[in-house]
Amino acid sequence: MKKLFKITFFITSLLILNSCKNEYLSKKQNYDFPKGFLWGTSTAAYQIEGNITNDWSTNGLDAGIASNGFKLYKQDVERMKYLGNNSYRFSVEWANIEPEKGKHNIEAINYYKSLLRELKKNNIKPMVTLHHFTNPVWVAKNGGWENPQTIDDFNDFVKFTVNQLKDEVELWITINEPNVYAFKAYDAGEFPPYKKERETAIKVMGHLLKAHAKSYRIIHQIDPNAKVSFANHIALLEPLNKLNPVDHIMVYFQNKVFNLSYWDSILTGEINIDIPGINGFKEKYNSELKNSLDFVAVNYYTRWFVNSSGEQITGLNADKNDLGWEIYPDGLLQSLKISDKYAKKLNIPIYVTENGIDDTSDIKRSKYIVNHVHSVWKSIDQGINVKSYMYWSLMDNFEWAEKYKPKFGLYTIDREIRKSALTYKNICENNSISSDLFDK
Repeated sequence: MKKLFKITFFITSLLILNSCKNEYLSKKQNYDFPKGFLWGTSTAAYQIEGNITNDWSTNGLDAGIASNGFKLYKQDVERMKYLGNNSYRFSVEWANIEPEKGKHNIEAINYYKSLLRELKKNNIKPMVTLHHFTNPVWVAKNGGWENPQTIDDFNDFVKFTVNQLKDEVELWITINEPNVYAFKAYDAGEFPPYKKERETAIKVMGHLLKAHAKSYRIIHQIDPNAKVSFANHIALLEPLNKLNPVDHIMVYFQNKVFNLSYWDSILTGEINIDIPGINGFKEKYNSELKNSLDFVAVNYYTRWFVNSSGEQITGLNADKNDLGWEIYPDGLLQSLKISDKYAKKLNIPIYVTENGIDDTSDIKRSKYIVNHVHSVWKSIDQGINVKSYMYWSLMDNFEWAEKYKPKFGLYTIDREIRKSALTYKNICENNSISSDLFDK
């Protein structure tokens, strides 16, 4: 018996040592990305440009000068170039381009044209977002996204703006995180117009989805070669108590509505956004909606555990960012696997359009970037067609309801570079994660 124990112990030890050796060797390799992979950063107009009047600035959340991006865009493009970025996702401000219904501000359009020319000069591919949480004051006064008229108003804006910028833009995002906007503005009451009406939030989701579908067709009429999507925020959800069936039910419905309802609607052409106990948003077959994606765009930040009351909770012993969100790199891989089910059905690629960390001390950001980019590499290694990784954000900015407290930037708001930016620069310039970066 003693002899058998010694043999078993010896074999087990060998297996453990071999496993550790393989893990060590795997970390010593470089993780190369496909040729032409897009490395970039993401921003939003209201968060960086400054001096914008819209439904946020007039409702107690005035960004003021923000990051002064309107004046400093040339220097910011230089900073992207220094980081080795070959792509940049930014948004245009509807409230600046169309401050009154049907009246357009040519100065605003010329600013975006100048930015696009500067990006082209530096071989940086733009991805332009047409709606990133903000609306003109006149739209808000007319009922905002509760009013179906806003669908047509938005699409008039899309038609004008795309016609103006089409020569320099191939990649378009119609609407950023419609799920987040609808629930933060109309269910949680954290964004303007500060409502807490879940039924209204579902209606707004439906209107935003219809606006995306119309925008998709408009953009393709203007430029048949354009690639169009919306940016979907994936909140990775797991039951808090795996033995509690109610927790599982809550995860199912939250995942179905928040994460998957738009993709499901685009696959089928039918809208069915439904939560038990309230009026959902349903619409029969819509030919404009069917297959209205040219790529899947994914924003990922964290994982949440859901309890039987539907609350989303951070893991008790989790490593967290300064906002209290769990740092969970494997969640990006899981999100890409979820996304890939839809991408394969539509035969389209996936772009990671946002991923980042609030880290004022800059102690955790390098490791965060390396581990999340490594998750992207794993997804590609497993056959998922991912075309980009865009870090949020280039510089610190006005982070919506959190204002200026969060620090997501590779640069500070005063454009001082953070040490972690050099880690991202290394990855971008080499199109690879070198083994030594795992030790940072």
